[in-house]
Amino acid sequence: MHVTRIGLTPLKGARHAQLDQVALERQGPVGDRVFCLVEADRPHVLRTVDNPRMLLVDAAWDGSTLTVGAPGQGVVSEVPGTTGEELVSDYWGRDARLEIMASRHAQLLGRHLGREVRLARTRRPGEVVYGAPVSIVTTSALASLSEPESERFRATFTIDAERDPAPGTVLAMGGAVVRVRAAIPRCRVIDLDPTTGRLDRTHLATLAGRPRPVGLLPFGVDADVLVPGTVRTGDPVTAEHGEEGEGQPASVVPS
Repeated sequence: MHVTRIGLTPLKGARHAQLDQVALERQGPVGDRVFCLVEADRPHVLRTVDNPRMLLVDAAWDGSTLTVGAPGQGVVSEVPGTTGEELVSDYWGRDARLEIMASRHAQLLGRHLGREVRLARTRRPGEVVYGAPVSIVTTSALASLSEPESERFRATFTIDAERDPAPGTVLAMGGAVVRVRAAIPRCRVIDLDPTTGRLDRTHLATLAGRPRPVGLLPFGVDADVLVPGTVRTGDPVTAEHGEEGEGQPASVVPS
């Protein structure tokens, strides 16, 4: 097994940028989903499934300067200022602690989305991450969907492997070690073209026809970081605990 793709975005919902390497800390990938957008009229984190034009937004962050661009709206590159306003926002039924930022990014993104939004920074890593901080898809699972674009699944790592690693499996990759937690429930975003934001696949329907837990449409797995370190594209991946061959084929999990 080895890593074939690494990706993340500093702004939740924005285009999933491909990286040559990423640093994993105990809380997750450095620079992943540091910022998000909040609805202007209520404390809800904007969902990509309801705002597919977010997939057209390019975002980069160097630890201080946030650069955001959208088609026809230009680019804003500046250090987001603090407002002192903090809020607890709803994120898929749980609380996310955020700080509202003062910057021109929100105006640009609001024009692009056609709605007023506020830019927020997460108070802690993982506040707007659905499950465990690291996500993994395998080439075998992608092949089972006849899907050549791993980008649409927005995983931290794509791994060349014959099976998905089973929950509890410990994986050494590059200088880091992670433990697989569970399968990842999926939404309509995986059916959207990552370059246009338009519906162009029926992957959810395919997943619905497979053996699965009641009410869930899983694809890929998430993982917690046990040992921080840097992971690079091409790094080998080794199952240190449990056998990779005991994993679930093509992201099928038992009910």
